[in-house]
Amino acid sequence: MTVRPDYGPEFGEEERREQRLAELRQEGLLPIERDELVEEEIEESEEQEQANLYVDAEDNELHAPGQHCARCGRVITAAEDVRLRADGKWQHEECPVDLIEQEPGQPGPASG
Repeated sequence: MTVRPDYGPEFGEEERREQRLAELRQEGLLPIERDELVEEEIEESEEQEQANLYVDAEDNELHAPGQHCARCGRVITAAEDVRLRADGKWQHEECPVDLIEQEPGQPGPASG
């Protein structure tokens, strides 16, 4: 059995051209062929569908334990859901209610 070399005069001009184009595509110097692009999109779509099987829609809350709430000033615990405000500060989704009775005339927790 003879093996055809990957270079030299016995190697077809068309094969050399295709090989060089494939190398350039792999290096990102040429756009990917349409057939390859469609195949990639299908693979990505299938991967996304598989990932969606294990995603819990309710499990997208942010947590910022140890940060101070910009609204009520309390320290945020690991179990509390938070949001990141436009100014870059953290705030509880729902600031905790102070369950300790306040003396009459004393200000309650900050609200806003």
